[in-house]
Amino acid sequence: MSAHIVRRGIRGTVRPTPTGRPGGLVVEILPAPGGGLPGAACTGVDPDLFFPADDDEFSERRARQICAGCPVRERCLALAIKRGEPYGIFGGLDETERRALAQRRRRAATRKNGSAA
Repeated sequence: MSAHIVRRGIRGTVRPTPTGRPGGLVVEILPAPGGGLPGAACTGVDPDLFFPADDDEFSERRARQICAGCPVRERCLALAIKRGEPYGIFGGLDETERRALAQRRRRAATRKNGSAA
């Protein structure tokens, strides 16, 4: 039997927490055939929230909050950049921020490849 530390969770619930770091295989999260990511925080949330109107600050802020706590945020963002998503919030970034990030990554890769030669 492995050792566990018991910690108090929300509202006094008890959840066992394994000691030490998890070992073994690294699992890659792949998109589902329907286009979703398993374990995404936005599962079951109205998709319109992630495509807010220009003047809808509440929806944009709420979408970013959902993305901030998502376990597959980085994968979602990478897929959106790869697909060139023209609208919406993916991985916590809107289209302008995703384009800027992709451009910074391309420049960094160019500098890295140029200095390695």
